[in-house]
Amino acid sequence: MDKNMTVESPIEVLEERKKRVLIRYGELSLKSPPVRRFMEKVLIRNIKWMLNREKLSYESIKRERGRIFIDTSSPREVCGALSKVFGIVSTSPVLEAPAEIDEIIRLSTRVAEMLLGPEESFAVRARRTGTHSFTSMDVQREVGAAILAKTRSLNTRVNLTNPDKQIFVEIREKKAYVYHEIFQGPGGLPYGSEGKMVSLFSGGIDSPVATWLMMKRGCRVIPVYFDNSPYTDNTTLERAIGVLKVLREYATQKSFYIYVVPHGKTLEKIIKTAPRKLTCLLCKRTLYRVATAIAKAERAKGIVTGESLGQVASQTLDNLMILNEATSLPVYRPLIGLNKREIEEIARRIGTFELSSTSVTSCSAVPEKPATKADLEEVISAEEVIDAVQEEVDAAKRIYID
Repeated sequence: MDKNMTVESPIEVLEERKKRVLIRYGELSLKSPPVRRFMEKVLIRNIKWMLNREKLSYESIKRERGRIFIDTSSPREVCGALSKVFGIVSTSPVLEAPAEIDEIIRLSTRVAEMLLGPEESFAVRARRTGTHSFTSMDVQREVGAAILAKTRSLNTRVNLTNPDKQIFVEIREKKAYVYHEIFQGPGGLPYGSEGKMVSLFSGGIDSPVATWLMMKRGCRVIPVYFDNSPYTDNTTLERAIGVLKVLREYATQKSFYIYVVPHGKTLEKIIKTAPRKLTCLLCKRTLYRVATAIAKAERAKGIVTGESLGQVASQTLDNLMILNEATSLPVYRPLIGLNKREIEEIARRIGTFELSSTSVTSCSAVPEKPATKADLEEVISAEEVIDAVQEEVDAAKRIYID
């Protein structure tokens, strides 16, 4: 929600006008007709789910090419709730008028009179779809002139570069929509439209960002957390659960859960039986195998990780190839080309950074000198005695996130 919003919006006050929320959904409109219809249906389903969760009432939801409209008595609250629905680029509370220049001017000036304060500057932004007797420039010019005349006593002025307030007019065929607020959405594809994936989820800075990015691309993501006790303690699981509660706000689904897998015994066996330089690689290969088994049980189509090329020893190009060999599923690494600063910027934007940065007990199993260019044959030979995948899968528990 825009921090600079007026406390009382003209969109809310003009009671005699029909109130709507205009939803923009960007790249969906570029899909082929069958794909677009499918994704629009998923998006509308997710919109309904979010509004029901937030207990926000609405009269109807209607779809046009490139736009969805919601009739509701609380448009700003609806816009706020939809700011976390994947697939939505932005929303606006709007007032509707016939697509006639006189009606557009009449409604726009009423909004402007309530919106503008003394000495404030403004701009009129218009866009148009369809066939009309006027252009977008005509609308901007005539509406701007009418607003100046109506607010002359306030000494308002036009500023097209950096105005204090903006009044938008969107004309679509026989209807026009006037608004002054834009609520940003996360964009991407509708959640769940691309199927399911399993995410290796520690709760640190990287894995939540990777998970969120795949959610943004339409994937329903099932997090899997590996409990390394006694090499870590409960603070790491508590952090992971806390971060998941943030991501849960974006997940338009009834049942949202994480698998918690006990991994400490396996890690102990790795430390005792394998070269110490291979500890992290052998540990992660086990994680990959367990995640693969869970993914198959969940009918998921791949594994998501927060790995970034060259960030730590196990994430060199050589070692990532060795990790890939441990699974038959595709491994998706949305952070692969990002540095730590870029990842942290996304974490701050989506609301996970603060919780992910919480101080926890680091894993004490990490060797002093981990291998950066391991040999695959040596790794396979070392893990021959470390076959704990089914044991860990059987011991895995679901924790549901409200």
